[in-house]
Amino acid sequence: MSLILRDSSSFNKNYKVLKETADWLSTQKEPDIDQLVPKVEKAMRAYSIGKDRLTKVQETLGQYFEKEETGGEAGPIGSKGSARRVVQARPSPDGEGIPF
Repeated sequence: MSLILRDSSSFNKNYKVLKETADWLSTQKEPDIDQLVPKVEKAMRAYSIGKDRLTKVQETLGQYFEKEETGGEAGPIGSKGSARRVVQARPSPDGEGIPF
């Protein structure tokens, strides 16, 4: 009966469950108590699965950046075999948003 999945492709499905539940709750003029508890329970399971998935992705990405910062084996490799570095854009000195 549960549509909530735990595989890596299920993040979007669980996000959809959360979104649909939030939309349903926000459109209720009078609370439907009979549907409230099952919908909230389903949404909480979807939230937990989504949160776990985000944590795992964050940890995996953190390993790549950790290795780069410590001078170890670099993570993502470009097409020419060189490591790519993620650089955060900074605002331009003239304030127009173009950093060059």
